[in-house]
Amino acid sequence: MTMTTSQTLGATSLPCIVQLEGIGKVFATDEIDTHALQDVSLEVQRGDWVSIEGPSGSGKSTLLSILGLLDTPSSGHYLLAGTPVSALGVDARADVRLQQIGFIFQQFNLITDLTVGENVALPLTYRGIAPAEREARVADALERVGLAHRANHYPSQLSGGQQQRAAVARAVAGDPVLLLADEPTGNLDSASGDAVMTLLSELHADGATLVMVTHDARYASRAHRTISLFDGRIGEPVGTG
Repeated sequence: MTMTTSQTLGATSLPCIVQLEGIGKVFATDEIDTHALQDVSLEVQRGDWVSIEGPSGSGKSTLLSILGLLDTPSSGHYLLAGTPVSALGVDARADVRLQQIGFIFQQFNLITDLTVGENVALPLTYRGIAPAEREARVADALERVGLAHRANHYPSQLSGGQQQRAAVARAVAGDPVLLLADEPTGNLDSASGDAVMTLLSELHADGATLVMVTHDARYASRAHRTISLFDGRIGEPVGTG
């Protein structure tokens, strides 16, 4: 796969959301260079659901961080919705991340002294969305995850499953191009985990493009594709949903 300048034009019409070509990531120290990712090439189409699996230390978290513009590759090219983002500066990366990517973390990452509604609204506030539209988006997102009645509660007043659903609402309220989920059920009991995965399945059915890291084979099987990482390299796909 070779990406040319012409492929970066007309990004809004491109069905391909993620294009990685030859991505490498090296963590250098005085004693040794650690190759966390090596020659990773991957495409994720609009509306796709990709699960990433692999043992600890295989590079899953590093790959997700690069996809989410939380880290930069040492080599290779990354196009997000047709826009080259590999070499963007810090401010530009932050803007793309805010506008186009939604995150669902294992630890929920809700702000404890804000209500559920305020947590969901916060990224929209940073984007400068007008109050009326912001309020409508928050209400719609909380309705989608079944937490409309909890908008004025604080995270400490919610169960773990409810906190993760609030985190999902925060991620989808901005209508992101790409939704990234890092072990979204890792801190939940099986019933709550099943409920969150059902919610993600519904979001995907509604058109969300999702890349997920999970150690649970039951949940990985819900994805369209499962990508295996070993020693920083992509192996053969292990399944198709």
